[in-house]
This record gives sequence, C-alpha cells and structure tokens, in this order.
Amino acid sequence: MSSNAILGTASTSVQRAYEALRGMAMRFELKPGERLNEVELARSLAMSRAPLREAMNRLTTEGLLTFVPNQGFSCRRLSAAEIAALYEVRAELEAAGARIAATRAKRGDLEELDRFWKQSEAQQEATPLEEMVARDEEFHLRLAALSGNPERVRLLENINARIHFVRRVNLEHAARRRASFAEHEAVVGCLLRGDGDGAAELLRRHLALSAEQAASTIREGLARIYAESVA
Repeated sequence: MSSNAILGTASTSVQRAYEALRGMAMRFELKPGERLNEVELARSLAMSRAPLREAMNRLTTEGLLTFVPNQGFSCRRLSAAEIAALYEVRAELEAAGARIAATRAKRGDLEELDRFWKQSEAQQEATPLEEMVARDEEFHLRLAALSGNPERVRLLENINARIHFVRRVNLEHAARRRASFAEHEAVVGCLLRGDGDGAAELLRRHLALSAEQAASTIREGLARIYAESVA
C-alpha cells in the first residue's frame, strides 16, 4: 500500500471515530463525567487506538470531551453556567447575523428558508424528535449563512454541538415546540420586510435562556440520562 493510501485510510478512521464520538457526546450517550474506556471504544468502532485518540483530542478542543493528565478522557459535565453562557454568545452571533442578512441576503434565499420552515411545521407530528432538533439547528444555521460570513456559521456549529442535549430536552415540550415554530416564522417575516432590527430583537428573545432555566433543563435531562441507563 502506498504512503498516500495509508494516510488516506488513517484520515478516514479519524473522521469516523470523530463523528461517532461527537454524536455520543452531543446526545450524552456517555454519562456526564464518565471516563472513556479507549480499549472498549476502539473495539466497538473496529479500529486501533491511534485514530481514536486523535479524534478525542479534537473533541476536547471543541469542548465536548475533557482530558485530565493521568486520568484520561471523559465526557464533559453539564454546567448550567456554561449552557447559559453559550446561549448568550449564540444570541449575539445570530442577532448580528440577522441584522446583516436583512440587507445582504437575496429575497429568493429568504423565501426558501421560509418554505423550509413552513414545511417542517406541517410535518412536525410525523417527525421524530431527533430529526426535529436537526431541522431546528438547520434553520438557525441557514439563517446565519445568509449574513455571508462562513465563520459565523462555524462558530454556531460548535455551539450547537455543545447545547444539543439541552435543545432536545426543550423541544420535547409541545408548548415550547409550538412557540419555537411561531418565533421562527416571525423572524423570517421581519427579514422579508427588510426589518433587520426587528429580526435581531426577536432572535434575542427567542434565544434568551437564564442560568436558572438552564439548571432546570439540565436537572430534567440528567434524570432522564440516569433513568435510561438502568431501564
């Protein structure tokens, strides 16, 4: 096998390990604070520990895993203060992006976003929760992309991964889900009218999350994590 082929295989293994572990960490299939068993993970993913370790290092820099010398890697813990801080940064990024999108985005792209969300709303009863969370994330990333700044989108992708679990818990509640659909439509309506300030303010309110709310959601989520582990 050529050196290029070997490098390509290694790169593919790292990416596969990264995607698998990222999904597990996002959904807290690994318990908060749980130490990762590299031997068992490598066996379950049918790969050596080298690409697994590289993927774990990458996820540590992204805030999804933690590493302590002489103890190894573990799944991050759920912190109300961290979640509230991430939502605050997210709100600032998205509000600024919406204000820019009001003048920079093409009307056709705004109308496509509007169609995407209305279709998602029409299909919500038949849509599994995890897919609905993915559509919610897609809506916000599409909206951020309309500002024309790819770095804004990349930052939001990292934040989305770190708040995915909280977002999922929130969307499990029918009342919150209905409010989310209406709020998204209102934001797009403002943008279609060229009202960037209105869209930005709606997004700030839509994404407002206090430390107390984050703590409540985390308690609910932790109860589910540990209940499912003994079911």
